[in-house]
Amino acid sequence: MTRARSVVVVGLLLVLAGCASGAPASTSEISERVEGTGIAPELVRVVDLDGFDLITQAVGVWGSDGMSALYLAESGGSVMLGSDRVADPTAVPCAELPDAPAEEVRCTVEHDGAQVLLEATGVEPAVLRGAAESVRVPSPGELSALFADLPPMPDAPVERGDLPEGDGAPNNDVGVGG
Repeated sequence: MTRARSVVVVGLLLVLAGCASGAPASTSEISERVEGTGIAPELVRVVDLDGFDLITQAVGVWGSDGMSALYLAESGGSVMLGSDRVADPTAVPCAELPDAPAEEVRCTVEHDGAQVLLEATGVEPAVLRGAAESVRVPSPGELSALFADLPPMPDAPVERGDLPEGDGAPNNDVGVGG
């Protein structure tokens, strides 16, 4: 009976592990989720960082149509991920980060055509290299959490209602004595 229970438990753990990592979401699933946000589906990426939490309020558009996400650690460290079509020429490749600790660290890695910039504050370079190795397309289950707080972009410019007619500039005429 003990062996049978072990087989069931191991099987259940394997199934749960498969659900946790999951296969990457399809482009159509990502497209549906980011529609109207200004983020290109092919640039959506996440990282795995032990001890860090994704701050969904900080997920948004990066550059013209890339994506950004912020991960914070309880210890106070932070990692910002930004994806784009073009690599940041001022950042070193993540695999070449020196081991010397620094307050702020920046590096870049390419993942299936997406150029991913990782910027960290209060994080060891080894943690950032590990994050770079874990860059991936999110699973379908992660999409809802990833974009939970991202509002869609409006289809038309927002009407403010407080600007005068004409060119929209406020009237700054100075009166007598002013």
